[in-house]
Amino acid sequence: MKKYQLSILLAVIPFILVFIVWILVTNSGLIKPFFLPGPLSVLKAGIDLFVNGNFLNDIIISIIRILTGFFIGIALAIPVGVLLGSNKKVEMTFEPIIDFVRYTPIPAFIPLIILWFGIGETEKMIVIAASVFFQLVLMVANSVSHIPDEMVQFAKTLGLSKTEIVFKILFPYSWPQIFDDMRVSMGWAWTSLLIAEVVGATSGIGYVIIQSQRLLKTENVIFAIIIVGILGITIDLIFKYSQKILFPWYKKES
Repeated sequence: MKKYQLSILLAVIPFILVFIVWILVTNSGLIKPFFLPGPLSVLKAGIDLFVNGNFLNDIIISIIRILTGFFIGIALAIPVGVLLGSNKKVEMTFEPIIDFVRYTPIPAFIPLIILWFGIGETEKMIVIAASVFFQLVLMVANSVSHIPDEMVQFAKTLGLSKTEIVFKILFPYSWPQIFDDMRVSMGWAWTSLLIAEVVGATSGIGYVIIQSQRLLKTENVIFAIIIVGILGITIDLIFKYSQKILFPWYKKES
C-alpha cells in the first residue's frame, strides 16, 4: 500500500468507527431519537434544509463572513506580530495588553460590540477579526523571534538597516511558520463565527443551529454541525497543501 493511500485510510477509519457507534447506539434504543437522531433521520433533515430551508444560501453567507473577518484579522496580526517579534521594547510594551484581551473570552465582548456597532455584518466581522488577531499576533511574534541570531548578525555586517532586516530576513524566513499559524487561527475564526451568528443574526449556519434548537429539531442541529466540520476540514486541507506547494523546503520542528 502506497504512503498516501495509507494516510487516507488512517484518516478515514475514525470517522467510520464514529458512524458505526452512532448507528449502534441509535438502533439499540439506549438514547431517544429526540436527543440523538439516527443517521438516516439526519440525512433526510439535511436534504429538507437544502430543498426547503435555503441552507445553501446560509452556508455561502457564513463562508463570506468568515473569510472577510479572517483576512481582516491576519492583515492586522501579521505586521503587528512581526513588529513585536523583531523589537523587544515593543514586545515588552504591548504584549501584556494583548495577553489581557487574549485570555478574555470573545463572547464577553459581544454585548459591547453589539452596543457600539449594532446587529449587522460589521459586528460579525469585528468578532471574527478580533478572535483571529489576538491569538495570531503572538504566534507570529513567536515565529519571527525564532530566527537564528547568526542570520541577523550577518545581515547587520552587510549593512542592512533594521527595516531591511525585517523585510528581507525576518519575514521571509518565518513566513512558512506564519502560514501554519494562520491555518491554526482559522479554527478560532469558525468558533467566533458561530458565536456571532447565534447572537443576533438572521442568516448563516449558526443562525440555523440556534433556530433548530429552539424548534427542537435536533436532526437539523446535528446536520448543520456536520456541515461546519466538513467545511473546516476542507479549509484545513487547502492550507496544508498550499503550504507544501508554496514552501516545499519547509519542515516543521519535531
